Parts: sequence; C-alpha cells; structure tokens
Amino acid sequence: MTKQDSEKFVVVKGAIPKSLKLQFKVLCVQQELQMSKVLEDLIKQWIQADAPIPESFVYISNEDLEDVKGYIPQSLKLQFKILCTQKRVKIRFILYTLITEWVQTRGSTSES
Repeated sequence: MTKQDSEKFVVVKGAIPKSLKLQFKVLCVQQELQMSKVLEDLIKQWIQADAPIPESFVYISNEDLEDVKGYIPQSLKLQFKILCTQKRVKIRFILYTLITEWVQTRGSTSES
C-alpha cells in the first residue's frame, strides 16, 4: 500500500457565489470529472506555481453564497492552509479564484 492509498481524505470548503458553484458542477458532470479531484488538482497546481496571489482582489459579495466542498488528501489541505495563512489570504478566496479560472478555461473551449 502506498502512502497515497493510505492517506486520509478531508474536506476543503469555501463559500463561493451559487452561480459559480453551479457552473463548476455542470462542467464537471459534462466532462465526467469529480469535483473533489478537480479541486485537488487545482490546489496542487497553485502550490506548485509557488502559490501566486491574484493581483485583483475580487470582492465576493456575501449574497447568494454557497459552500463548494471537495475531499482532498489531509497533507495537501494542511499545506494549502499553511500557505494561505502565510500569504494572509482566505482559503475561500483562493478556491473562488481557482474555480473561476477553471470554469472560464473549460467553459470557453469546445468539447473534443
């Protein structure tokens, strides 16, 4: 059994606009992807890219927010949480940014 097989998965969540969550969910279903796996990959890519903080801090309105949840390896969540704390940015803001970029990229490409 490898470390990854035995690693515990924990929830990562953040409040994002309902409309964005719906777009994310629909694209995942259309592309036969699991939301948790997509979130795990996005977080890994963000960490590997040296955890860039988007220049434009988008104000996320408190209206019509809904939690987006994914199950990721515990070690990845810990790394994610530590980086967000060090960079003084909220987890939900990074999730919002990562999901927004992913939806825009996936939504604008034609299906292959």
